[in-house]
Amino acid sequence: MSEVYTYLHTLTDALVSSVLPYAADSVFEPVEFSGLEIIKYYYYLVERFYSGYSWQMVTSYNLTLVSCIMLIFLFMMFWYKVMKQRRSKAVEAKLEDYYLDKFRMILGSAEELDRNQIVDMLERTERQILRNNPYYYSKMLEKVRMEMYEIVYLPNMQMLATVLGVIRLFEQQLLHKKDVFKTLQKMVMLQITVNEGRLASFVNHSNPEIRMMARMNYITCSVNEPYRYLLEDLDEPQSLFRPMLLNYIFGWMMFRERRMPNFLNLSERVKNEESAAYLVSEVAYWGTDNEKLDVKKYFLSDRPLVRSAAIQVVATLRDISAEDEMIATYFHQPERIRREILRALTSIMSGKRTEFIKKAYEASSSRETRATALLCLYNYGNEGRRLFEIVRSEADSDTRTLIDQIDSQVLLSQLQRL
Repeated sequence: MSEVYTYLHTLTDALVSSVLPYAADSVFEPVEFSGLEIIKYYYYLVERFYSGYSWQMVTSYNLTLVSCIMLIFLFMMFWYKVMKQRRSKAVEAKLEDYYLDKFRMILGSAEELDRNQIVDMLERTERQILRNNPYYYSKMLEKVRMEMYEIVYLPNMQMLATVLGVIRLFEQQLLHKKDVFKTLQKMVMLQITVNEGRLASFVNHSNPEIRMMARMNYITCSVNEPYRYLLEDLDEPQSLFRPMLLNYIFGWMMFRERRMPNFLNLSERVKNEESAAYLVSEVAYWGTDNEKLDVKKYFLSDRPLVRSAAIQVVATLRDISAEDEMIATYFHQPERIRREILRALTSIMSGKRTEFIKKAYEASSSRETRATALLCLYNYGNEGRRLFEIVRSEADSDTRTLIDQIDSQVLLSQLQRL
């Protein structure tokens, strides 16, 4: 047995010495690669790894490997985002606990405060205040502004935003064109102004939303020519958002004693009928005394929407002096505007127009106008109610049905108020 072992050992040594004569001396020597040899090495390594497998197996293995790597990557990104949001919410909650009530107190003050007074009320040094990200402060300012939405102008918003670094944040975002639309939207909402030069890149922007918001901000930021782009804007198709913003801005401009537009003059220059009607309607809120008197001239405007807007202005102002002129134009109006005149007379409630409303009911051939006249008569004080009951007593079956519907409608409105 020992002879066999000795034979095999001798044979193995002979084979190794014949095939690898220098293996014993070079087995620990490092192999160096350079240039394309590195690429070739990995290529052959992969090729040898997949040798013997069909292409279907190779493809399946690679897809599985890539999917696993992507899944791990996406999980890590998701985990990072969740942790970042949690950390952000924790910081935001901590800042709100300390600052939110102080912001309410500062912004609710009717007195205009200077920088030092605001810093003292925050009970922090300016350096401590600016350690936090101004983004959190801007969110808190939005929250307080929404709570105080009924107040048209907050005199301390601009100075508070300056102390908190919010204005600097907005200017940097506009400069670097980061979140432009959101930044412009926040500026309008918070009634914050920046140098009008920051808006130069956006007032003629190709994106209509960004262009609109930039021009809204231009009104508040520009001192010399705030309405430079207003006429052009109003000739574009109107969204529901734009009139709301303009109403908000006009209120701010009036309280700041800034130059207001001449609404009636501007409405005549605007080609878009909806925009012209909107400008006339703004007279009820921000128009001068002369404009409120002159609005009666638009009862017979060539544009029906402008007529409606002028009647609504008179109704909002409850201008008794306009009743005679409205009644004089009543039978020259289409049915829709006649109904608006009847509602305007009910809003003004001078107590002198019951007979006219009854006459309008009797003269109309439109069922909808007759119903509006009856409803206005019902709501026009005691005398109107008396005439309403007279009409009921003299009514035929169709008219009685209409009167019963009005009774039900009024009763339902009364129940909803309870």
